[in-house]
Amino acid sequence: MLFFLSLVSLFVSLCVAAPADQEITTLPNLTEPLRSKHYAGYLQISDAKQLFYWYVESEESPSTAPTVLWLNGGPGCASMEGLFIEMGPFRVRNDGEEVNRNPWTWNRIANIIYLDAPAGVGFSYYNTTGMKVFKDDEVAQDNFDALKMWFDRFPERKTNDLFIAGESYGGTYVPMLSAKITQATDVFPHFKGMLVGNGCVDDKINFNTNIMYQYYHAVMDESNLQNVVQKCCNGNIACDYYTIAQQNSTCGNLVNDLSYSIYYTGYDPYFLYFACYLNPLLPYPPHEEIARPQTEILRNHLIKKITGKQPESKRFSPPSIAIHGQPACASHSDHFAYLNSPEVRKALRIPAYIPTYEMCNNEIAENYISQYTTMKQFFDTVIAAKKHVAMFNGDADTICNYVENSQFIFNTLKRPVKTPMTYWNDPNQLPMAVGQVTEYDGITLISVKGGGHFPAATEQKPKESFQMFQNYVKNQNYSTPVTFDKIYVGGGTTVAPQSTTKDSNEQKYLLSFLCFILVGIL
Repeated sequence: MLFFLSLVSLFVSLCVAAPADQEITTLPNLTEPLRSKHYAGYLQISDAKQLFYWYVESEESPSTAPTVLWLNGGPGCASMEGLFIEMGPFRVRNDGEEVNRNPWTWNRIANIIYLDAPAGVGFSYYNTTGMKVFKDDEVAQDNFDALKMWFDRFPERKTNDLFIAGESYGGTYVPMLSAKITQATDVFPHFKGMLVGNGCVDDKINFNTNIMYQYYHAVMDESNLQNVVQKCCNGNIACDYYTIAQQNSTCGNLVNDLSYSIYYTGYDPYFLYFACYLNPLLPYPPHEEIARPQTEILRNHLIKKITGKQPESKRFSPPSIAIHGQPACASHSDHFAYLNSPEVRKALRIPAYIPTYEMCNNEIAENYISQYTTMKQFFDTVIAAKKHVAMFNGDADTICNYVENSQFIFNTLKRPVKTPMTYWNDPNQLPMAVGQVTEYDGITLISVKGGGHFPAATEQKPKESFQMFQNYVKNQNYSTPVTFDKIYVGGGTTVAPQSTTKDSNEQKYLLSFLCFILVGIL
């Protein structure tokens, strides 16, 4: 009888399809049709909080493809950043006048849910007249409730493998949510693991390795470092800069200023080797990764956690001039204008009371309360549950660097090495080695050579990031190559694999038959 009731429950959930009223059938200014189904809407997790989601179905067998929740960091930055700048299907140009396909979009092989969190970030809404103040525990619970509600809305995905992924301050969001999910097997029985990209997971290790990373990457004045070492570290360069930075003293100020060395260089702290060759006949555009306030959000938040003070601005700001005609690498904010256009807001069914879209909410960022200095307890919980855990880092990121994550795994989590560091390959480039992978007991660490804080972005390492992601969710050797994207041939015809359509139709007919029988029984 229990088996029969379980089958009835399963079939009932499968017979309830995705919400047709939230499907996106097209979007303005696309250069080719959508290759899979898209849905967008709101998850009302409380009377005051509505979290916005954008769900992009896999182009390859969505009924069996893994489902991945993606969370951008900040804290206080929208996951639309991931969708439009990183691993999502779109690349917006000329302030939204043209929307091209990202050939390395991760939804080629997975169902991806992009969630704007916490409430008040991106298109999400927080109905309060007071100050928007969040704590880590609250955000983890909100994300848990939102994901549970999402699966109630898409019950056909309850049997798919589930992964939680994110980057940057997602190094807090992802393990905290994953730990809660691990302890709720009745709600999320198919949770398989978590993937953390360029994650800030331990304040002390982050701060100390960040200073050394900057020093050994030629962005720190020798006299400034030696001044700190001699005055504050007893002449020892291997110093606990983190502890000194917390002091309200001359040395505390010197160390904090030293940690900002990268911001005085004119380089991009999120992608040390970023370069974009401009058309000299056109106006000079700002590089938003440096010029816009949201680029400081994470670093300022980390400094505030250490010192208890809101840091002053350290960025330089080139003149803001229209950039039409400049190469795509010259702008990362074209999707702002696109998402705020009336046509797109209508297509996404954004209510009129939702404010103008911004990638990061500075009020939330400045008032956010981090409760934990390390994510050790949450990683331990997920690893102990035998989930598939991995961390990846673009190795040209000065904010949440590779060494922070390697020291966190080795020294803090104390995970023994199973397979020492070895390179992983892309056979279609020279040299073929595109990163390093180290297998520890319960967790894998992957570097992406030449990638920054957002390695899936077009200007960084999108192909390599896609290869890393595909082999992570499929639990394959990271050197397993990926296929190139199918080419759109025009005339309204897409070239997504035929097997996807065949699989979808066969399952649709089978599901209709089962639902017919079930209705007859009941």
